[in-house]
Amino acid sequence: MTAIVSSIGLKGLSGYVVQVEVHISSGTESMVIVGLPDASVKESKERVLSALHSFDCDVTDEKIVVNLSPAEQKKNGPLFDLAMAVAVLKEKGQVKGVVDEGTAFIGALSLDGSVRTVSGLLPALISAKSLGLKRVFLPVDPLIPYQAFQDSMELVVVRHLQDVLNHLEGKPSLTPIPVEMMTSTEVYGRAGRWISGILLDMSGLSGRFWLRLAGSIMC
Repeated sequence: MTAIVSSIGLKGLSGYVVQVEVHISSGTESMVIVGLPDASVKESKERVLSALHSFDCDVTDEKIVVNLSPAEQKKNGPLFDLAMAVAVLKEKGQVKGVVDEGTAFIGALSLDGSVRTVSGLLPALISAKSLGLKRVFLPVDPLIPYQAFQDSMELVVVRHLQDVLNHLEGKPSLTPIPVEMMTSTEVYGRAGRWISGILLDMSGLSGRFWLRLAGSIMC
């Protein structure tokens, strides 16, 4: 069996869905990440394994292979930490709830299983919105205008890996979306204009990410 969950990868300012596939077999405890990961993604294995151990997830004498698909796209940053951990837990049967294709997981992990914000979180959320994803698990970030996304997809703000499992099992969320963050006029105004601009028809600027960004912020 192979567990699959979704995340968001970034290429410049453009995001795309990354399928995080995990297969576990008997062997020396290890984690191998394939799918063109850069050095920062390869370091994820230490964070993920430590987080799983702190979560009492026994991976002793197990070899974990993580494939980040599409394989031809280079992956960078710790965006995929949370998705990797959830996929491992799902493969081991510790995720009780349903994780469908419309759900994505974005965030870095601390060694104790805490979920941390990452560089590129806002562009990743904008891409998730444009790609039609319906639910995103993400960390707390004071610069994210959560309210701008609420009409189109469910945002599940989490502080720890346990919060993810609690929500998937139907338990009340331990980390509601912070109201003070949603009402930040400066951040919300700029990001709202950015989101609206990116969702406009910009086919003539296809691939010109910096030009699209400049045009969107100036809307």
